[in-house]
Amino acid sequence: MNYVNAVIEDKAAFERALDTPLPVFVVFTSRGCTACEDALPTFAGIASRYQGQVKVLILDCTNTPRHPSVTRVPMLLVYQHNVLLETLPGLAEKTVEACFGRYTQPASVTGHPASGEQCRTPESRRPSHR
Repeated sequence: MNYVNAVIEDKAAFERALDTPLPVFVVFTSRGCTACEDALPTFAGIASRYQGQVKVLILDCTNTPRHPSVTRVPMLLVYQHNVLLETLPGLAEKTVEACFGRYTQPASVTGHPASGEQCRTPESRRPSHR
C-alpha cells in the first residue's frame, strides 16, 4: 500500500504530494484524538483493498500547517489531479468504503471482478444496433 505518514511543511510540499494520476486520500488526524486512534485501523484495512489504485497520506495536524477544509479530526479529503473532490468528516466505515468505491475498484485476487460485479469495457457500454 502506498501510505505516507508525512509531515507537510508548506503548501508547495502538499501540492507535490498530490502530484500523481492516482486518487489521493488524505486523512488528517491529531495526536491524542481517541476517534482518530479508533478509526485509523479500519481506514487502513479498507485502503489496503485498493492497493496500487490510490495514494494515502496520513497527516498529523500538530505537525502539518492548517488546511482550510479541515474543521475537525479525523477528516478525509479526496483529491484527483490536484483538485479537491470530496471532504468527509469522521472515518465511519460505511462512508469510507463508499468513498473508495466512488474513485476505484477493489483489487481482486484472481484479476477478475468480484462476484456480482460486471466488467464494463467501452464496447459493453455501447447500445447494440445490430
